[in-house]
Amino acid sequence: AAAEKSINEIKPMLKGKVIGVQTSTAQANFLEKYFKDVIDIRQYKTTEQHDLDLAAGRVDGVFASISYLKGVVEEPKNKDMMLSGPRYGGGPLGFGVAVGLRKGDPELLAKFDAAVNAAVADGTVKTLSTKWFGFDITPQH
Repeated sequence: AAAEKSINEIKPMLKGKVIGVQTSTAQANFLEKYFKDVIDIRQYKTTEQHDLDLAAGRVDGVFASISYLKGVVEEPKNKDMMLSGPRYGGGPLGFGVAVGLRKGDPELLAKFDAAVNAAVADGTVKTLSTKWFGFDITPQH
């Protein structure tokens, strides 16, 4: 409910804007679901391509994961870029990233799950994500 309220509050601010997004991503699905009636969505094969169009002024903004964009805006060549707006998660954006494993390899799945769960439990995920992204990406269930 809070996310939908936020979406409705920022829609008027984005009316008529051109927003770049990587094609076939959760972010593209999110824009299609919630903003296609107010913005021009320009899809790109890669995030680097939408970044170039943002720098060149061909789009008004881009929509990508915070972990990706934080690194982009910290690069000296992108000194004219900034992060803005609310941070959304869940729904069409999903709940994080995933790893694909073969269905017929339950031993590998068990080892992988154990390693990830241990890294969450001992604080490794929090430590590393805070170091590299500047915020905690520990899964909240």
